[in-house]
Formats: sequence, C-alpha cells, structure tokens
Amino acid sequence: MNLEPLRRALRAETAADADRRRSEVAADCERIVAEAEAAAQSLAHEARLEGERAAAREAARRHAAAARRARETVLGARRGLVDELRRRADRAVLELRGGPEYAELLERLQAAARAQLEDGAELVVDPPGLGGVVGRRGDASVDYTLPVMAERAIDGLGVELERLWA
Repeated sequence: MNLEPLRRALRAETAADADRRRSEVAADCERIVAEAEAAAQSLAHEARLEGERAAAREAARRHAAAARRARETVLGARRGLVDELRRRADRAVLELRGGPEYAELLERLQAAARAQLEDGAELVVDPPGLGGVVGRRGDASVDYTLPVMAERAIDGLGVELERLWA
C-alpha cells in the first residue's frame, strides 16, 4: 500500500488550512490594530478637548483674579484719594480758628447746640485741637467740632463724590 498520495493530500490540506488560518490571523491583527488606532485617536481627541477645557477654566480663573486685583487697586486708589481729601479738609477747617470769622462761627454753633439740646445744655466752646462746639444735656449730646463737621460734609457728598470716578 502506497501512502504517499495520502500524505500529499494531508500535507496539501494542512498547508491550505495553515494558509487560511494565517489569513484569518492577519485579518484579525489588521482589525485589532485598526480598532486600537481608532481608540488611540479617540483618546487623543478627548484628551485634547479636556486640555482645552482645562485651559479655558484656568484662563477664566486668571482673568477673574486679574479683574478682582484691578478692582481692588481702583478701590484702594479711590479710598486713598478720599482719605487724602479728609486729611486736607481737617487741616483746612482747623485753620478757620485763626480767621476773623471764627468768633461768628462759634456763636452760630453754640446757638445750634442750644436749639438742639434745649435749656440746661452744657457747652464746651472751642475744645483744644478741635475747635467748634460740643454740647451735652443728660444723655443727649451734639458734636459740632470742626473735624466732625468736615467729616459729615464729606460723607454728605455721596453721589457727588462718586461722580469724580465717572
């Protein structure tokens, strides 16, 4: 019995089967590589988008911080200007004490204090370093010292003072 034809047939079938399996494995490999490349591209795209979103959030945070610092700087400058106005006003009103109209001003301030506190008011006229008048009657008191009146005048500017910044 000659087995050679059977061997050839088996070898041919085995070779064909191996070729078919190699082709299937190669196709599977190509599919897996294509899927991996698509997944990598998708991940890269998502990472890029997340990076852009993170950068946008950081830019917004920095912008808000810069805007806050700028606002604080502006408010600080305004506060400094108002403080300087108050210092100058204090000096200016205290200089009134040396002027010829000061006696008349004191009389008007005493009259205003007496009118507000009524009879029995105790008045301190031209307190040292302050000028003006301080009055007291029981628990009630008035302060018409020159620095306090200047402070009230500045506080009363309100909207007029705000217009300076416009």
